[in-house]
Amino acid sequence: MQSKILFIVSFLLSTLFYIGWWNSSILTYADYKIYDFLTSSQSNPPSGKATVIVEIDEKSLRALGQWPWPRVVTASLIKKITAQHPAAVSLDLIFPEEDRTSPVTLSAFYNQFFNLKTDFGGIPDALKDNDRILADSMKNHNIVLPVFFNTIAAGNKECLLPSQTFLQENKTLIGLYESPSLLCSLPVIQDKAKAIGHIQASPDQDGTFRRVPLLIRYQNTLIPTLGLAALASIDPDIKWEQDDTYIHDITFDILGHRLTTDKKTNVLLEFYPQKWYRTISALDVLNGNYDSSLFQGKFVFIGATAMGLYDQYTLSDGSMRPGVFAHATLVENMMNNSVMTQPDFFKIINISLSGLLALIFMILMSRKQYIGMVVIFFAAILTGFLLSFIMLQKNIYISIGYFAIPLISYVFVLSMLLFFIHYRERKIFYEEMSKSNAAILESMALVAETRDTDTGAHITRTKEYIKLLAEYLKSQNIYTNVLTSEYIVNLYHAAPLHDIGKVGIPDNILKKNAKLTDEEFEIMKTHSLLGKEIIGNAVHAYHDTKMLHIAYNIAYYHHEKWNGLGYPMGLKGEKIPLEARIMALADVYDALISKRCYKPAFTFEIAEEIIIEGRGTHFDPLLVDTFIILKEEFKKIAEKIGDA
Repeated sequence: MQSKILFIVSFLLSTLFYIGWWNSSILTYADYKIYDFLTSSQSNPPSGKATVIVEIDEKSLRALGQWPWPRVVTASLIKKITAQHPAAVSLDLIFPEEDRTSPVTLSAFYNQFFNLKTDFGGIPDALKDNDRILADSMKNHNIVLPVFFNTIAAGNKECLLPSQTFLQENKTLIGLYESPSLLCSLPVIQDKAKAIGHIQASPDQDGTFRRVPLLIRYQNTLIPTLGLAALASIDPDIKWEQDDTYIHDITFDILGHRLTTDKKTNVLLEFYPQKWYRTISALDVLNGNYDSSLFQGKFVFIGATAMGLYDQYTLSDGSMRPGVFAHATLVENMMNNSVMTQPDFFKIINISLSGLLALIFMILMSRKQYIGMVVIFFAAILTGFLLSFIMLQKNIYISIGYFAIPLISYVFVLSMLLFFIHYRERKIFYEEMSKSNAAILESMALVAETRDTDTGAHITRTKEYIKLLAEYLKSQNIYTNVLTSEYIVNLYHAAPLHDIGKVGIPDNILKKNAKLTDEEFEIMKTHSLLGKEIIGNAVHAYHDTKMLHIAYNIAYYHHEKWNGLGYPMGLKGEKIPLEARIMALADVYDALISKRCYKPAFTFEIAEEIIIEGRGTHFDPLLVDTFIILKEEFKKIAEKIGDA
């Protein structure tokens, strides 16, 4: 029952986890970056170029003055271009107001503000209206003008749409962007356009420009983007259809090329290196400094590239492009069959598959099949990215981020959960193991105690003494490289083994009620060697541990003296391990205050004097100094843990 409840709770939490991802801007951002990464190695500029960009650049502004120029200049520019019979000329420029440099406009201005009537005598009537001159330059040519959707600039006039607009809807397309108003050029100019195209474009949520909507609905009219309008101007018989399923993708056939968009008609652009595009300064066109066949049969785009005159778009590589390059890029992509689309339904499919795998991982985790989880995870991620790469060759991005990012994050959360579970289990295990080790060490020490009944609570008191000494030294930042918290715990549990070697001493010597002879004392001294061998065997059998290493040093060296006159090795000074030096002081102090079969118990005062007298000879001077500070604490321990 408990396992079922745990499964239900885990399932609900996983579901909430994925619901949170679906509405997350982080997921969208990450998916954009994955798309950028996958397409960065795919850039394949076509060998031929279908477009020419005429730039209103800094060089042109320096020569012809600030923008906007008199429209007779723009008219001259259009005449130069159309003389070479381009496929279409598209302007990324809107002329919503009258040209204030027109003689007729200037005449009205002087009349209104200065009450002066000026007819600009000598100027032919045909040259008095710059807007009409521009309109006449467009007449009988394949000119595409832009419109812009802007509710604020709805204006007080209706836009004049050409009779051949892109398409009248015979059925309502689901999901299109809509706008209630248009910003467009003056009617006299707009009337001469063969087609119009919107110049609506905006970056994605991360500020990077990747996509444009091919169609936007205005009232009951579908208006194409400027690039598509240029293509449609020479191929009015465009075939299109919308998928009637829940997907609602739209497919276009134009000039023998087929492309698919999402339900909002968005397509992803594949920008090429800026130097690849065929560009020419407007000034060079006006001065005739270009090849006589430059524009022939090409889709020409006229737009501003001078700093401050255009909307700058940031591409995925961090470079900036003027808006006119986006329209030219769309045409190049279409002619090169490289227009990319990102169907929305792949997002739903991917996050659903990711959620399904998450459920499988949850089940595998509950069964502790961790290797299976790892294999399935990496296989799924690699398969997803491989499939995404294959689909990119078909100009479809399947939004693999919606599969990979939630799954990776889910597995990360599971990994952290497993880490904490494992950490908790290991902590419990080591705590139990530590307790078991301590109990075993205590039991081993008691074996020696059963042989030497006079030692009673000796092993309990001595480990309290050494703990007291070690903790005080640590608090004073003495021997900081040795006296860690872990070391003190190990020292405390290892101390009872200091006399483990006495199990090998004969009873007639160990329990003798009189002073030992020299020969007997030599045998008694061997208990340190026996202790070394006993603990050494444990170290050899179970590998060296910190606790056993400390116990080994204590058992072997705790009868060494600071002046080098101890046994069994005659070590001197700090060559004696610290744990053995601490044990030596604690062991002697407790032996002095305890009754033995061969001596009575000394008073605390006598024992303290003997310890102090041993400073620098028997004991480490630093430890004796510490003992002097702590001697009252030693006394309390001795009184609390009596031999009884």
